[in-house]
Amino acid sequence: MIYDALNARILKMKRLLFGIFILLLAACANRPGDAEIQRQVTERLLGEGGSLYVVENFIKTNGFDPGQNVYVAEVEYDLVFQKSLADLALNLRDSKDPLLAGLDLVALGIKYGQFQAGERRHRAEKVTFHKTEQGWLLQNER
Repeated sequence: MIYDALNARILKMKRLLFGIFILLLAACANRPGDAEIQRQVTERLLGEGGSLYVVENFIKTNGFDPGQNVYVAEVEYDLVFQKSLADLALNLRDSKDPLLAGLDLVALGIKYGQFQAGERRHRAEKVTFHKTEQGWLLQNER
């Protein structure tokens, strides 16, 4: 009876130590987690597009380690436009600086071509992360 209680305690301690070991191993990972990759890439995309589109169906399809403290992830996602290029052009008259707004509109047209509200564009790209003292950071390549 005492022997069984002792074995049960030893088993619990082994499980606890194993759990701690797994957490420590995850903390020292040589690559950013998939959720971290999605968070940083989505933040960059929304920072570039503002409320022009939303990001959907994000997935990391592959990744590799080209060197120490560097990780390259291959990702795919959909951009779903919330406004059309034509709608943005109509709102140009209401802007405070029509010249600057016009240049922004031209840049959007060059980058995305003609797009309609609700239109979905599938994208695939490689993104590079660098390991820093604060963790993995997305490299701005654009």
